[in-house]
Order: sequence, then C-alpha cells, then structure tokens
Amino acid sequence: MSPIFALLWGDIARAGEVSASLDRAGWLALDSQAAQHRLRPLLFQSASDQNWNVPAELMQKWRASRQRSAMRALAQQAALSRIGKALCAGGVPAAILKGGTFVWSDGSDPALRPMRDLDVLIRPSDAQAATALLEAIGFVSGTRGPPSGKHLPAMTCGKVAVELHLRIFDTYDEQAATRERGFIERAWQRAVPASFAGLQALSPTDTLLHLIHHAVRDHQFNNGPLLLADMLTLVESGLIDWALFWDEAERIDLMRACQLALGFGERASGLTVDWQGHAPLDLGEAEMEQVARLMLVDMAYRAALGWPVQLLRTSPRRWPAHLAAMVRRHRGVGVPVPAPQGEADLGAAISYAVGVEGRSKIADAVRLTRWLRRG
Repeated sequence: MSPIFALLWGDIARAGEVSASLDRAGWLALDSQAAQHRLRPLLFQSASDQNWNVPAELMQKWRASRQRSAMRALAQQAALSRIGKALCAGGVPAAILKGGTFVWSDGSDPALRPMRDLDVLIRPSDAQAATALLEAIGFVSGTRGPPSGKHLPAMTCGKVAVELHLRIFDTYDEQAATRERGFIERAWQRAVPASFAGLQALSPTDTLLHLIHHAVRDHQFNNGPLLLADMLTLVESGLIDWALFWDEAERIDLMRACQLALGFGERASGLTVDWQGHAPLDLGEAEMEQVARLMLVDMAYRAALGWPVQLLRTSPRRWPAHLAAMVRRHRGVGVPVPAPQGEADLGAAISYAVGVEGRSKIADAVRLTRWLRRG
C-alpha cells in the first residue's frame, strides 16, 4: 500500500515510522498523489501535529493548499446559505448530499475535506424552478459541461459550482432505477435539518450509503482516498443506524459494495464497523491492495479506466449504445477543479488504458467487480 494510507489513517507510531523512512524522492512522489486527490491539507495538518521531517518546500505547498481550501470552504458556505434562502423562498425542497452534509458540523474543519463542488438534491418536478431561483441570485447555468445522467449542468457563481441532482446513483437498467427511486423517497423522509436555513441534508446513514455507492459502484474507487476520511467522520459521529444501514444495503443491492468499502476502512484506518452479522468472509489482502491502487489512480485517466467495468455491468447487446454515451460524456465533461495535469483527451485516455499501467489498473477493477458479483 502507498505510504499515504499509513501517514493519514494509520496509527501514530506507524505514521512516524513511515515518515522517517521517506527520502526526498519519496516525499515528492507522495506529494504528487496528494495534489491529485485533495490530500495536501490533511497532510499539512498531520505533519504539523506529528512533527514529521518533511522537506520545507513541501510543507510550504501544503500550508498554502490548506489556506486555499479554507477560503474555498468559506465561499461554499456563503453560497449554501444563499441557495438555502432562495430555494426555501421559492418553495423548492432541497437536501445537501455527500461531504456537504457533514463538513460544517460541529468539530469539523472544512479546510481538511476540500470539495470540488456542492451537490444538492431536488425533485425532478422542481428542476426548472430551482434553476431559475439560482439564476436569480447570480448563478450561471451550463458553464461546466453537459448534464450527467444524475444532475443538471453545473451552475457557477464566481468560483463556486453547484450541481442540482435529480438522481444520486448511476443506474444501468430499469430494475436498478426502480431501487434508486425507492431509496431516494425513503431518504427524503429521513432527511435532517442542514446547517443552512432552508436546506435539509441526507441523514448520516443515507449519506454513508450514497458515498459508498458513488465510490464503489459508480467509480470503482477511482475517485480517490477521501472516501476513507468521509467514512471515518460519519462512523465516528455515532449517528449511523447500523440496522437501517444494512437493511437499505440489501434493498438497493449494495451489500457487497458496503462490505468491500467498510472492510477496507477497517483494515486501512481502524474504522469501527458494526457488522451485525454481515462481515465478509472472503475479503483478503489481495482485494485490499487492489482497492488501494485504484484509489490512487492518475485522475487524468480515471474515466478511461472505468469504462470496461461499466460495460461489464450491462448486457452485451447494450454495449454499443452505452459506449457511445460514455464517449460523448467524456468529450464534453469539464472538471470543476482539475487535477494538476488536467483530464486526458480521448486519444490519450485510450492509449493509457491499453498500456501496461492502464491494463494493470483495469485488471484490478475487473477483479473487484467479480468479487462484488460473487455475493
């Protein structure tokens, strides 16, 4: 496993040993991963608290990254306050999703959990009204690429981007879409007041389920290691209803994905999981290493690496149409806060995917997909 897991989520003794073993080249390689995956603020905090022997220029970079993250969080906080007031005044119910449900909770430091954009769930029937209400307070539509299958085109105001979600999962058949619709309706009923007037938030239990689905099913873990930080924050809050969690995981066909994500969190970060009889018996070190490698995939190529696995989830007769849709989406989608190298163009992405490293990452993803199916 990359040293980054031991440094950020291992115990203090292990983190100290790893930090002492890194030479300059090791720190530079680790910083490259951290820059792509929004981990520099966390590294700065941990290095400061534990007095690691980090090269001075890297500490300076990490400090600056934490400061930028804090400023971005303040801008996002102000935007959510304005969004909540506008949607409430217009009679549009809305619920915050993902990290926005907890980064501003008591005891959290928003700077340590950078968010690229804000995700807000609305009902499909409110799409036109919600868009108009946000435009009235200065948000501009359609500046960050076309709509996905889940949300409207991102809207921006200054450097803040918000995605209005009509759905929350990627679904590939009507059966999965029906499960998702049922989950969303139940999640609305369990939503809790957010930190911002006029907005609700998905409950901690439903947020944990959503984050796992997003990371495992939608992205094959290639959206990065912040999933570990998110799971720790949610579980350590003590607000997870584990009986409900496992019941919902069964209802939305997410049991194996939850076992894989939480099992990795348990081993990589000491996450305390209430398995309630659902602990996986066939989760080995090979799967742990595969998850770790996929979490640190080069962000410029993550879309290309995800395509083969997404195709495996659909019937072969639907592959041509599905592949065409993925190509169109890849060509049009922008990244609100790009990785340092940006997202690769289609030709470069395909070239990487058929190369040695790309084939290795695809093999990891395919093996994990098979593990998920064994349940």
